[in-house]
Amino acid sequence: MSTPPQRPNDEWLADVVPPDAGYEDLVAVLNEVVERLEQGDLSLDQALQEYERGVALVRRCNDLLDQAELRVSELSSGLTPSHDADRGPGERPLSLFGDDFDDEFDDEFEDE
Repeated sequence: MSTPPQRPNDEWLADVVPPDAGYEDLVAVLNEVVERLEQGDLSLDQALQEYERGVALVRRCNDLLDQAELRVSELSSGLTPSHDADRGPGERPLSLFGDDFDDEFDDEFEDE
């Protein structure tokens, strides 16, 4: 399997944050880049370099968010109810706590 082509500043990114850095770590470094850009005392070349670094960080953050979204989607795919003739839309096929839990829960609140 071939490695994907490196994006600009991927090498810099690997030097600044470890490959297994979390989303929060990447956002912290991105905030530092933004602060340097907002100070306004960089030369044009320095500002462009910081901007490229910011873009690399945003891409990495987006990759992590995409992975998290996929994971949530995979985890929740088994939780969506199916629609049988016995159930209406939105009714669960099974309780997470056993078949009798919902009936006991409903009975408890009907007495009040």
